[in-house]
Amino acid sequence: MEAILGIILVIAIMVGFNLAINAAGRTVKAAARTVTGKGSFAENMQLEFKGMGAFEIHVTEKRLGEDNKSFLAMVIEGQGLFPVTQRTNVGFVTSVFDETDGELLPVVSAMEAFQEKATTVYQHLIEIGTVEPNQGFIRWARVGAVIPEILVPPKGGKRKLKIIVRMVDLDNMPDIHLGYHDPDKGSILWAKAETFEYNFTEKGYQEAAAHRDEALTLAAKIGVAVAMVDGSLDKTEGNVLKNWIIKSISPFSEDKQTALKKLINEGLREAYGMARNGTLSLSALTSRLNEIGEKSQKYEAIELAFDVMAADGVVGQNEIKIIHKVAEALGLDYDEVEKLRDQKIIGLNVKLSNQANIEEIIGIEPGWSSDKIKKHLRTEYQKWNNRINALPEGEERNNAQHMLDVIAEARKKYA
Repeated sequence: MEAILGIILVIAIMVGFNLAINAAGRTVKAAARTVTGKGSFAENMQLEFKGMGAFEIHVTEKRLGEDNKSFLAMVIEGQGLFPVTQRTNVGFVTSVFDETDGELLPVVSAMEAFQEKATTVYQHLIEIGTVEPNQGFIRWARVGAVIPEILVPPKGGKRKLKIIVRMVDLDNMPDIHLGYHDPDKGSILWAKAETFEYNFTEKGYQEAAAHRDEALTLAAKIGVAVAMVDGSLDKTEGNVLKNWIIKSISPFSEDKQTALKKLINEGLREAYGMARNGTLSLSALTSRLNEIGEKSQKYEAIELAFDVMAADGVVGQNEIKIIHKVAEALGLDYDEVEKLRDQKIIGLNVKLSNQANIEEIIGIEPGWSSDKIKKHLRTEYQKWNNRINALPEGEERNNAQHMLDVIAEARKKYA
């Protein structure tokens, strides 16, 4: 899981495919340019190229990213003529199944940005754009990717996974649910399956059922703790928790979904009551999650906490503080948590009400030396300055500018 949380933000400044990733019912365009390569579409498209062969794909194992923050990916590349007979808005959708035991079972993603719109099952969507008949890729170009480290199969150990790649009409999107598509809804232009094997060191979602159920409940309780930091559970925060529950239980049978929903809702009510009377203990929650939870489940809890923080569209000082406290207690990588935080902040308003919350917003830890703070501020400035230059005019660019303003205030404070 190390370095994976940074994928989306690391590649966000790259110019290339007009890629969008479905996440929690919205398109995360700030996370758009991930694992696609630079300029592949524009460089490889050829108009009226008569000698081009039929479209085909292959899958290669590659390490992407910087040397010290690289990650393993199964990169899917395509070449050849697009099978379209008229002007079409084309995209590629990648799904993953586990076929080790003979039955195709969905594979879950631990990262929201690589999930189906309504479930936690792995999905990667790339938007290519409008193409004409007799157009295609004259060289191998990246059309998808699967990141094994964020996958959660039904069982751990050595697993045989099947990658399904579908070329789709983005203006007539097929209904893809739990990796399967409804042939009567939407347009599949082309599809191909490839397989690969991967050894998972953690338990799968079927093996760790009891602990997984409790880990989901603990994550929900942590979400309540973040929401209740100001003394109340806002309607938007409640909706975030509700939608998260629906997505989290989606891979299971109807009976299992009913049981899980009851269990998690009971946990939410308990946490809400304890938060109201001041007895909700974060240390107890994180201690238990450390005992039973896999690393992916801990990151899942932190991602939910950031989603709750983002529910009202404003960065809250106390919310960031409590999330950092939880991440530290769970032993999660500081840099990875910061990258996940940045992903959420770029879509929010940054309100600087007083000097006290500068440190929480920028991520300055208590006890840092003056030199370390100044170095951190230089790094943050460079990071956000690079992002603002890569973002189009609009709310996200304005929010990036707000972060630069906050960093400027911090530089004055620590000059």
